[in-house]
Amino acid sequence: MRRFLSLAAASVFSLALIGCQSEQATTDITAKSMGPGETVAASAKAMSKGDLVSVLKAAVPPAQYEKMKTEWVKKVKEEPASDKEKAEFAEMMAKLTAADAETALYTELEPQLAKMEQEMAAQMPLMIGMGRGFAAQAINESEKLTADQKAQASAMLDATAKWLEGAKFFDRDKAKQAIAAAVKAARGLEIQTLDQVEAMEFEQMLGKAGQAYVGLQDVLAVYGFDLAQTLNSVKADVVNEQADSAKVKVAYTLFGEALSFETDMIKRDDRWYGKEALAEIEKELNKPAAVAGPVDETTEEVVEEEPATAN
Repeated sequence: MRRFLSLAAASVFSLALIGCQSEQATTDITAKSMGPGETVAASAKAMSKGDLVSVLKAAVPPAQYEKMKTEWVKKVKEEPASDKEKAEFAEMMAKLTAADAETALYTELEPQLAKMEQEMAAQMPLMIGMGRGFAAQAINESEKLTADQKAQASAMLDATAKWLEGAKFFDRDKAKQAIAAAVKAARGLEIQTLDQVEAMEFEQMLGKAGQAYVGLQDVLAVYGFDLAQTLNSVKADVVNEQADSAKVKVAYTLFGEALSFETDMIKRDDRWYGKEALAEIEKELNKPAAVAGPVDETTEEVVEEEPATAN
């Protein structure tokens, strides 16, 4: 089941910027009248609201979406969570939803913050600088990225490093705000066990995942990483469009910096999809199921019975 959840997560987040029995209303991104640029902008807006049903429907054609629903049921049966995973999840949710969760979690976190502040605060600028340097070198030396892609990646790296330098990760008031946001999100899920998650229909699971994602947005926003603002800032303009393909320029704001990149879109049955994201999703969905190999009888241990002895 973990591989399938990873696939679903990758599908969603690859659409976040190029792009149920859910308790949230969904946006009709799959309308055939929408052009490639409109599809990208609508996907980003749906992502900012945690509307993962709409985001995934925009990521894949209807047939593949139905296959994902079937795969969810199959994977839950074939690869259920382990007892250890269930116990860890139940413990985490019990902490996050307890009546005194905010106070108890801060009491547990504060000594750790104090220790990290003492040990790491003075070194943070150096650590960020070194990480930035290594990442910049990797971008520049990449043989897969074009010159434009390297420039876009470098701009994103610079904006992220600037945010890290100013983020107050050891601030106690911000820690309390972040805990409050996490607790609010956890309580809103009304989930205590992984058994409850595995019993859900696919779209119900996506609805809960969307709620959790919005909670994550709220936690990150405390430290100045406003994902909702970034997603809502997306502007998509068609650079060129042919019969069944298009190139779209996506502009957005990250940490106050204006950034952009280009992405390829393809049309299927009069609907537009992100080319790379769709290819990756279809690749995963079309993987053959793993089958056990033939038993090598030559390696089997032969147990010979000893003849009975008379007493």
